[in-house]
Amino acid sequence: MVRRIVIIGGGCGGATAAQFARKTDRTAEITIIEREAYPQYSRCGLPYGISGIIPELTNLIEAPEERLKKNRIGILLGSTVTDVDSEKRIAHVHTGDKKIDLPYDSLILATGAQASVPPIKGVFTEGKHELKSGVFVLRTIDDARGIQSLASKGKRAVVIGGGLVGLEVAEALMVRGCKVTIVEFLGNVILAMVDDDMAQMMADAIRKHDVKLFTEYEVTEILGEDRAHGVVARDRKTGEEREFIADIVIVATGQHGETELAKQVGCKVGVTKQIMVDDNCETCLKGVYAVGDCTEYPDLVLGRPTVSGLGTIAVKMAVVAGINAAGGTDHLPKGFLQTRATEPFGCQVAAVGPTSAQLEMAGMKPLIGKVRSFTLPDYYPGRKEIYVKVLANPVTGKILGAQIVGEERVHMRINAFAVAIQAGMTVDDLSKLETAYCPPAAPTVDPITIACEAAKLKMARGPQAAGHPSP
Repeated sequence: MVRRIVIIGGGCGGATAAQFARKTDRTAEITIIEREAYPQYSRCGLPYGISGIIPELTNLIEAPEERLKKNRIGILLGSTVTDVDSEKRIAHVHTGDKKIDLPYDSLILATGAQASVPPIKGVFTEGKHELKSGVFVLRTIDDARGIQSLASKGKRAVVIGGGLVGLEVAEALMVRGCKVTIVEFLGNVILAMVDDDMAQMMADAIRKHDVKLFTEYEVTEILGEDRAHGVVARDRKTGEEREFIADIVIVATGQHGETELAKQVGCKVGVTKQIMVDDNCETCLKGVYAVGDCTEYPDLVLGRPTVSGLGTIAVKMAVVAGINAAGGTDHLPKGFLQTRATEPFGCQVAAVGPTSAQLEMAGMKPLIGKVRSFTLPDYYPGRKEIYVKVLANPVTGKILGAQIVGEERVHMRINAFAVAIQAGMTVDDLSKLETAYCPPAAPTVDPITIACEAAKLKMARGPQAAGHPSP
């Protein structure tokens, strides 16, 4: 009997699951249902398509229909699942002007996420749940095309939100010649990614590029009748309001998983309001799997359910779901590390594990080792500053997280910390790491080991210097 696998969502999670299902079962009947007009493409690459670094947005497509067809994977583009009969195991699909029924033995939910839009006055067209003309989010190729169509030299752009997406699209607009202003609700940019002291280096880099940055400001209104021509923002410290003129407004205030279909099917959602999965990527329903932005899974360090939003994690989940849905056996690790990186405005930032604030919320004041170092030996031309911060358990020295900021050679160094955390290493262990040395490539003693040495010295001075876990 031929196994039937239906995958709802054709992004990186859905398409990867399909490919690994095919590798596991060469005879299975595999169908992807995707609501957009494009097969799998890189959402992370959208800002670079807007800027023109990637010449065509369609260059971001990673799994063309021809490749899927070659692997005998069916895909229904521009199609939606209206509902799923979980008892009869049938997905009801609306594709074009037809309605079809797709029976399944295994179902994979890769429904992804949609942009979160705060209840800002005037953000939607009056009487409709549509963004006002000139207001955009960035989730799709079509969103990116809309932004491109308005972004040209001399245009004024306001980006609401200073997270990863906000900063990357702000840089893209700057590259296209726009005059850009970033308005951030919190006290600094990228605080979900790194601590405030590390984030400040990114804030400094933004201002060096003549991009205006206003932190601790809340956007309260989008001005304009038929189309946006500015925003009103309130200083959260003083209550004073100010107006920012804008031809383009980008709302980059996060995302939330698409879980409505999953709840209709009968999948349980957890404390994060996303779909609960086990280490097989299986939901509470036998034979129904879920992957990516619509799911929750434990954080390896904190042991608490968390939502990722990272493409790397979606792919790891998709591999497991695809194999298991096709009758194989694979498992996720005990938790994810949320290894992350970005580099707008010439400032590279990478991090792994919880931030200090997240650790303190979980009841632990971390031991911190932070150093300013250099990417190359003192005598070699072209060396750049690099700041490394390691967070550890103040009693055991076990590494819990790390953050690195610099102009170059940042991202691969954070991977060493990811390995260390996954292996349960301490700052003492990592300080003894034998690292590669070559004058044009790396210094004799790598900055990551120096940061761990700094943490060790604090531990040696006792609990008061190191911090202490809360009761």
